[in-house]
Amino acid sequence: MTTRPDAWILRDSGFLERLRDDERAAFRRICPDRTFAPGDVVFREGDPADAMHVVARGRVKLVRTTPDGGERILGVVGPDDLIGEAFVGEGAYYRLDAVASTDVVTCPMSREQYRRLAREAPRFVESFTEMLTENLFRCRDRLTEGHGPIRGRVAAVLVDHARRFGRDRPDRVGWVDVDVALGHEEIAAMVGATRVSVSTAIAALRREGRLEGTRGRYALDREALERVVEGTESEV
Repeated sequence: MTTRPDAWILRDSGFLERLRDDERAAFRRICPDRTFAPGDVVFREGDPADAMHVVARGRVKLVRTTPDGGERILGVVGPDDLIGEAFVGEGAYYRLDAVASTDVVTCPMSREQYRRLAREAPRFVESFTEMLTENLFRCRDRLTEGHGPIRGRVAAVLVDHARRFGRDRPDRVGWVDVDVALGHEEIAAMVGATRVSVSTAIAALRREGRLEGTRGRYALDREALERVVEGTESEV
């Protein structure tokens, strides 16, 4: 793990776009970046929550260990996402593991750094609150999606990755290329299903013409999958 001061300058983050130039400068000065290689642990469950991380680049898996020693992936986060929000409370601890899936750049922010930013860059607090609110709504949406049919839950994971990490296909209107970077077993852990059920659901979506590709690299009809998630389109 290394510290690098320029990554936020190199990437125009949606988070920083909410701030004025002087506030962005204060953010970079007070909270220098850190880089993580694939497989590096950003933080572990049970460790003191001494910092929140704003993801600038790459993807991070959020993982919880199951009672039998297995691994349950709760989500995958990317640029502009916040992880470790419990840092604001004294004595708080991280509730899960955060592990880099790719090369990752984050900005870790301690409570003291947050207090300094509140003094030197007041708009930062407003932007931070907006992002926390967006994360809360996203979590509520995922809770709702977690009780539907497996096909819809799998579609929700694919839609979420397409929205945040996908690239629009110039040759096919409405289609998106996305590298999910998750195997069927990992998706199964995320949606609370078996690997066989997930494989069956993905095969069905592929057969229905809503999805193409395999091994985590897909092209998908985003609107068609969104209708599956919403339950407004039945199987064909």
